[in-house]
Amino acid sequence: MSKTEYTVEDFMLDPEFKKWVLAPDEETRAYWEVFLEKHPEKYENMKLARRALINLSRNLGEISESRIEGIWTEIDTFINEPEKEQAERRTVSISSESTLRRFADRQTRTGYKASYQFYRVAGILVFAFSLGILCNFLLEYPEEEFVEVPLVYEEHSVPPGVKSTLRLQDGSRVILNSGSTLRYVKNFEADKRELFLIGEAFFEVAKDSLRPFVVKTGPVSTKALGTSFNITAYHDEPLDVALLTGKVNVALGFEKSQEIILKPGEGLNVSIGEQAHSKHQIEEEKVLAWTRKTILFEQTPIGEAIRVLENWYGVQIEVLNRPERGVLLSGKFVDQTLEGVLEGLSYSARFRFKLDEDRVTLKFDMSS
Repeated sequence: MSKTEYTVEDFMLDPEFKKWVLAPDEETRAYWEVFLEKHPEKYENMKLARRALINLSRNLGEISESRIEGIWTEIDTFINEPEKEQAERRTVSISSESTLRRFADRQTRTGYKASYQFYRVAGILVFAFSLGILCNFLLEYPEEEFVEVPLVYEEHSVPPGVKSTLRLQDGSRVILNSGSTLRYVKNFEADKRELFLIGEAFFEVAKDSLRPFVVKTGPVSTKALGTSFNITAYHDEPLDVALLTGKVNVALGFEKSQEIILKPGEGLNVSIGEQAHSKHQIEEEKVLAWTRKTILFEQTPIGEAIRVLENWYGVQIEVLNRPERGVLLSGKFVDQTLEGVLEGLSYSARFRFKLDEDRVTLKFDMSS
């Protein structure tokens, strides 16, 4: 077996190793020093094997006569040697212990040098890094021009005769009535959910305490967190906010700004032209009728009724012989055709109608 594969037991059984440990000479010292230089990984095994052999040798009996004579010969030679030669003589220990100790010391010094080199290089790098930071603070750099990223808007427009249901990115649900438009920043901003409405929409708002949900309709802003409410905001008509669940804060951006808190079952009617407002109680059936395919008129002015029918059925309505006094219409129509609605209204309002594809003509009876 090669000595490079020796275990502790193998070294103890090796005659050359035993001689080096128990009866060393110059030849064995030189051999094992070279072996250690080439195979430093065997240092620990050799150290343990030597210790075991030393302990075992204490019970091996007397030293041989030849060994004793050799020792005395060396002593006589040293005593009779001139003092000058003694002083010049270089003493080299041939014991196995000194060989192993010198090897261990050399390994320690090598490790120290490597550590020293490492910390020296690390110190240089730290100094260079610190110098770079200092220069960065002391040197003046031109300020970078701030480039504002434009906001991207989404817009949903519902043509007359159509209704649309939207599911927003935050989980909120919106039903858009015919002839309505909803515009908002795509995916909303980090601190708010802001929407712009023209027409009518019903909102079921997902809760998000960090981002208020705000619907803007001209100078009126309706803010909610987790709420369901309806807003009607058609051109040239009073704006109406109706709250079904939760709580909303309606801010009026008039010359004299105001904020009104609505509770469930309350509505707010706002006349933007006159900068006036009034609270009223609402009926859920009436507020949500349009979301349930139901047209509900309750003493509704003719102008508002015509706008509802035009948007609902996608037609243009022309009125002939409009009465000077106002006409109020009433009636409830569930999933009815335009012809059926006009026929139902015509009896009480006393008008005749004519359908021509997407055009409708109303002619009131002036004889009464």
